Amino acid sequence: MQNNHAYSDICLSEQGVPEIDIILPVYRGLAETQRCVESVLAFPQQTAHEIVVINDCSPEPELVTYLRKRADAGAITLLENPVNAGFVTTVNRGMVLHPERDVVLLNSDTEVHGNWLDRLRRYTEREPQVGTVTPFSNNATICSYPCFIQDNPLPADWPLAALDALCAIVNACQSVEIPTAVGFCMYITRRCLDQVGYFDAVAFGRGYGEENDFSMRALELGFRHLLAADTFVQHWGGVSFGLEKIALGQAGQTMLGKRHGHYDTLVGDHLLRDPARRWRRQLDLARLIRSPRGRLLWIADQGDWELEAHLRQLAALLEAQCEVLRLRIDGPSAMLAWLRRGEEFSAWFPWPSAYAELLGLLRQLQIARIHYHRLGGLDELLLRLPKDLAVPYDCSLHDYYPICPQANLARADGRYCGEPEPVGCTACLAERPAPWGLDILAWRSRFQQLLAQAERVIAPSQEVLTRIQAYIPQANYHYLPHPNPLDNPSKAPLCMRLSECKVLALGELTPAMGLRVLEACAIAAQAQHLPLFFRVLGPALAADNGVAASALSFTGPCALEELAGLIARERPDVFMFPAQAPLAASQALDVARRTGLPIVATRLGVFVERLADYTAARLIDWDTSPAAWNAALLELWRKEASRYKQEDPCDGS
Repeated sequence: MQNNHAYSDICLSEQGVPEIDIILPVYRGLAETQRCVESVLAFPQQTAHEIVVINDCSPEPELVTYLRKRADAGAITLLENPVNAGFVTTVNRGMVLHPERDVVLLNSDTEVHGNWLDRLRRYTEREPQVGTVTPFSNNATICSYPCFIQDNPLPADWPLAALDALCAIVNACQSVEIPTAVGFCMYITRRCLDQVGYFDAVAFGRGYGEENDFSMRALELGFRHLLAADTFVQHWGGVSFGLEKIALGQAGQTMLGKRHGHYDTLVGDHLLRDPARRWRRQLDLARLIRSPRGRLLWIADQGDWELEAHLRQLAALLEAQCEVLRLRIDGPSAMLAWLRRGEEFSAWFPWPSAYAELLGLLRQLQIARIHYHRLGGLDELLLRLPKDLAVPYDCSLHDYYPICPQANLARADGRYCGEPEPVGCTACLAERPAPWGLDILAWRSRFQQLLAQAERVIAPSQEVLTRIQAYIPQANYHYLPHPNPLDNPSKAPLCMRLSECKVLALGELTPAMGLRVLEACAIAAQAQHLPLFFRVLGPALAADNGVAASALSFTGPCALEELAGLIARERPDVFMFPAQAPLAASQALDVARRTGLPIVATRLGVFVERLADYTAARLIDWDTSPAAWNAALLELWRKEASRYKQEDPCDGS
């Protein structure tokens, strides 16, 4: 069936002879196809065009009926394949229909807006060597936005109409060269088609890779491929191919590698350079500035795994109320990042020379409040920001940095210092100087100013609040525990090993976190042939020190959010927290508590507070010998194993 007379009459009367064919190959997906076709019809263009829909023998009667009705009404030209010919053959049929016209290949699972076609065409009019033009999209690999090389949902509060309109304003007439067009929406000039030829239906008949092969052949003839940064087309992705998508994609990549040995090199170079990043950042900033939510600036250098998890969790909780940006110093640069999930915005500033530039951007973003999250590693220049921006600020106490430049009240060997008089701190600083060249009295005075002038000083535990308040009483302290980790481990099943006790430690074990104690316990257990096996859910941060793998092993780095699944897989018998310096908070401890398994921890810092009501816990002094640690672990294990055995558990193998 073919009906193009009515639509051609419209073009002739209102726009002149059609200059472009918009080709829509269709196989499945009634709702998606309707959305695509109706979006093309909804927006008049200055460029005369014809909508050519090709039904590749669709198995969906409702879809066929819809297309025929639109063709009978004169809205589209409809071609129907008598048999399923495959995507590439279907596209080629459309491209040969009018040998004098440019074409736009538009997937049936896309949606367009505004004068999208006019914007794409402008780039082809500027220079004759432009062969293809591809717009931005949420799902378009190297043309994806907001995150590069990802399948993105549309950003929150930004429907297609608003996002495309913003592109047209913020990135007006801007483009970047790309190594290959992306086939979801691909403008191809007729001069390029005339010299390069059509898609290779023999090699890529079912689809995936055909546009890349075409693009490589075009490059060899001197044609250029552009990304139109001022146009956004929504792409839902993979409707027609369904479960075939992965297999077709792999086959396409294999064929490309055989035909174009330099393809991966070209694309790899583009990924490294990412020239479209500038225009994605323009859109990010425009969206941030237009956001109705307040802007909150967090200042926090890279922290340990628990702090990083806390910041991710807290940012997710705040997404409905505010836009959270994080500022940290990374070597010679300051980095500003947007913490909303699904965003990749970051801006880098030479530090400290670009402080004024950073300040200008923060003023443009209308930052409403600053929150100092990690004081450790803080650049002193950042303490000026609240005054320079004229905004209130808060401080969170994730460690003991305001009273100890080492942050954890630990000696050089990682063990608790005992909080000596200033003369003892002075001796420590002679060995490990404080940042900014301050002595201990000047240090605490500087942070007394910072905390006293903060609108709120937030403590995640009574432990850290009480300890720091003793040194710096003049502050508005608030006790606010960290939110629970995002995972939700269930209570451990009634099943324990009866021949060996598996002891699980959690996290990045530094000497201050008890690494040396753990190693000493494993060595002692090995020497005495004790039925103890120590396992760390975290990286190995020190040399083996002679501990056999049968006595101590490490899983490698993991995220706090992964702990629930990892603990379930490891099936531990007892948790061990051998910290040698006080901790302000421990989300890993909270995860362990919720399993119901026994816990042995040092009588120090937050453990005293968080384990006071936990009946399966044993607190021991931080300087306890390895033999005493092992005895405590075995005692709790045997007690729990005896109880489980009475309750008819599994066989304990």
